[in-house]
Amino acid sequence: MAIYMSNCKCQNTAGSAEAHVPDFSVVGFRGEAGAKGVPALEGVLALDLSVCVTASYNAGTNQICFNVPVYGNYCVQSPIPIPINASLKACVETCGSIIPHGLQATLYLNGNPILTQTLWGTCP
Repeated sequence: MAIYMSNCKCQNTAGSAEAHVPDFSVVGFRGEAGAKGVPALEGVLALDLSVCVTASYNAGTNQICFNVPVYGNYCVQSPIPIPINASLKACVETCGSIIPHGLQATLYLNGNPILTQTLWGTCP
């Protein structure tokens, strides 16, 4: 069985109030596409994080799993079946200013958003 994603008009499945987390590998971070740097994290008491990481799909459990630096491993139920050899990534950002009050992720399948979900806390 083949699943085709052409003309995908994926809906935000986590609620209409949430916007997708941008694909930072395409748009960059706050207008600084391609900017590189390693933050000094010694003694950090709060962290504003925006990151895209690769994700993996477990067909047996229908879960997409990924590891967010600092925050750890997360797995979420996939809203659709994922084809073999598909490209999956999770783009994640903290919600709030300097002290995060939530963590939100958008999952991308072959470059198209398929799910936006708050992983913990609250996000607008």
